[in-house]
Amino acid sequence: MPDGFEFGDDGSSSDVTVRANVPRKIAHKTALLATIATQLRFPDYFGGNWDALEECICDLSWLPTGRVLVKHDDLPLVDDVRNAIVYVAILNSAARKMSKSKQHPLSIVFPAQYRDQVLWLLRSSKIL
Repeated sequence: MPDGFEFGDDGSSSDVTVRANVPRKIAHKTALLATIATQLRFPDYFGGNWDALEECICDLSWLPTGRVLVKHDDLPLVDDVRNAIVYVAILNSAARKMSKSKQHPLSIVFPAQYRDQVLWLLRSSKIL
C-alpha cells in the first residue's frame, strides 16, 4: 500500500485541518486542477499544470498546521488514462513526502471500489 494512500471512507476523520473533496465525474485535467487548487487554497502563482500541482501539493506551507486530506468521490480522469496516470503518480509522490510531515501530513483517500484501478495506475506510472 502506498504511504499516505487510503481506500475506503476515511474522509470523516475529525483530526483533519484542511480537506479537499474531489467530486464525482471530473473528466478534464483543467477541472481537476482547478478543484484541487481552490480547495487547498493554492497560491496565486499556481500555474494550472501538472508541474505546478506537484510543486504546490508537496509544499502546503500556506495552510494552517494540521492534517490535510484529499478525498475522492470516484476516480477522476477515468477516460483519460495518460493524465490519470500522471495525476496518481503526483499524488503518490506527494503523499510519500508529506505523510511524514509534522506541519502538513497529507492523506489521499479513494473509495474502496477504485483500489485496483488506482494501484494499476501507480504501476503504470513506473513504466512511463
